[in-house]
Amino acid sequence: MKILIISSYFPPQNSIASLRPYSWAKYWSKIGHDVTVLTTNKTFHENDLKLDVSMFKIISVPLWVPLKNAYQKEKKYIVNSNNLRLRLNIKQKALKIVKSYYDRFIEKTGCFYACRFPDWHDIWARKAYKYVNNNNWDLVVSTGWPYSVHKIAYKLKKNNQAKKWVLDWRDLWTKNHLFPGLKIFNPIERFLENKFHKTANYITTVSKGLAETLQIMTKTPVVVIFNGYDKEDFQNILLKTRICNKELVIVYTGTIYKDYRDPEPLFKAISELLNEGSIGERDIKLIFAGPKQTDVMYLAQKYNVLNVYEYKGFLPREEALELQYNADILLFLEYQSEQTKGVLTGKLFEYLYISKEIWAIGLNNDSEVGSLIEKSNSGICLGKDIGRIKEEIIKKIQEKKQNKQKLTNKNQELLEIYDREYQAKKMLELVMDLH
Repeated sequence: MKILIISSYFPPQNSIASLRPYSWAKYWSKIGHDVTVLTTNKTFHENDLKLDVSMFKIISVPLWVPLKNAYQKEKKYIVNSNNLRLRLNIKQKALKIVKSYYDRFIEKTGCFYACRFPDWHDIWARKAYKYVNNNNWDLVVSTGWPYSVHKIAYKLKKNNQAKKWVLDWRDLWTKNHLFPGLKIFNPIERFLENKFHKTANYITTVSKGLAETLQIMTKTPVVVIFNGYDKEDFQNILLKTRICNKELVIVYTGTIYKDYRDPEPLFKAISELLNEGSIGERDIKLIFAGPKQTDVMYLAQKYNVLNVYEYKGFLPREEALELQYNADILLFLEYQSEQTKGVLTGKLFEYLYISKEIWAIGLNNDSEVGSLIEKSNSGICLGKDIGRIKEEIIKKIQEKKQNKQKLTNKNQELLEIYDREYQAKKMLELVMDLH
């Protein structure tokens, strides 16, 4: 088949969202399909994903983000200029202030550069469509956020340039719990969403909970294609012997969303244990790695645990995976409510595959995530129960001191279905069943 995958996120962009479309491109190409990926142009970063993209064609179209581009241009100019430095610095500071307000607006609403309408990707989509509209495709798969990728797929399907269209939602759009958008634009979003859903042959998403929400919104069939882990990503790491840490090392890798992924109960529990004298600073270590919002230094200061806290920055993926591999405990954070029902992040599946043990904070085992963690025997759900968190910390530290800590005996049969190769083949089987 001639397949087109449309995704803003794609390697080398270092994001867990890049790995879902990459796994489809990788494994469908291996089977023998002719795969093309349409994505945004990527800028170089030291922590870029280093993955093989030689098996398929990539079309990269530049994304224009006015304020961000202006800020970066001025920043570069100041660094390289010896003239008019004072005036340039004033301009740079002004742009920085405006950009800070712009960034806060994005974080609060999701508009322009996250998932809600309007979005700069709308301009990108109009331009990107021209790169693929001179072909006919047996299958088009668009995966969002941003919603703009679906505009391209919709147009191809309406113009009979796509025989089949699978619309993939990694996260919900109009019912998103992180970004509410602007009320004035909500009717436009719902109109577009309904139009996309009616035209697609299938809608796919990442969990049963999200599928249930989507199925209420549309008559188009909704199917779960899980995120997962790719065994090939871990081959080199698994050849190494795990580091035997002297202290109990608890690691979090990913993004912190204020009010939704909250590690505060863990910090409070550690603070109380230290104040009680139940543990010492040499007994425990907290390591966080991810984008700048992942640095929770303010919590370490609030609870006076700075000596046991470390923020490692946004690491290359290979280093992040190795950090996970050598951790005693991997910390999984999520907020449990009806809004987050069915949220299964891609990070979870890496944890399930590579961890010694997972501790879920903010979740109980009656959630989809919590149930999966405990049914796979990969860890425990502690909710926000400070007392229970304290008990588990003391228990694990004592096990380390007595050299009794063991790897959890995971349910490998259950975990096998989350292999990305398996999920990619499942998605193709779904398409083959279309008449």
